[in-house]
Amino acid sequence: MASSAKTVGRAAASDRLIEAGIEVFGEHSYEAATTRMIAKRAGVNIAAIPYYFNGKQGLYHAVVEHIVEKLQPFVQPTLENIRERVAQGDLSPAEAIFLVETLLGKMVDFMVGAPEAARFAQIVLREHLHPSSAYEIVYDRVMCPVIDGIAAMIAAAAGQPLSVAMKMRALAFMGQVMAFRVARETMVRALGFAGYSAEETDTIRRVILEQTRGAIESMIRS
Repeated sequence: MASSAKTVGRAAASDRLIEAGIEVFGEHSYEAATTRMIAKRAGVNIAAIPYYFNGKQGLYHAVVEHIVEKLQPFVQPTLENIRERVAQGDLSPAEAIFLVETLLGKMVDFMVGAPEAARFAQIVLREHLHPSSAYEIVYDRVMCPVIDGIAAMIAAAAGQPLSVAMKMRALAFMGQVMAFRVARETMVRALGFAGYSAEETDTIRRVILEQTRGAIESMIRS
């Protein structure tokens, strides 16, 4: 019984450090954040950081892993479906477009609509602008699979081979979603949004998917 309580205590302490790390790294950046700040915010002894995470960098990596783990359930089922359909090799243009829309819609649901996204945004944005060793976690586990999945579906819909141009189009489609998080203040002010209600998120999703479908269909027609 005592061993079980100790395990729960350890989990609670490490979880509190990750939650505090999200806040402090988001507010101050990796360089400016100190382990003392994070330990104080978490309400744990500063010695818990090297104990659980082997230091500040280990904690930061755990924070980024946590962010990725929150995003993955939104996109993983669709990515698996895309991989299966690519392997089968009999995708119709309509199905390929549907899978692109589904994947982008899930990205909107998380990056624009999920309450956690606002907490994660500063950390993820900094990793894009000034990548650290932790960016590999973001790129390998989320960005690369999503970009590759969208590019594969664009190529399938257009009946063209996968190429750098297809990946550029995938990045452009992803950029539509990311803009609503990266440039949130501009978007909210320009549109008169509250930033972002469920209704506003639905509107953003609809517009992004309409633009995406139109762009892919124009490739098919040309």
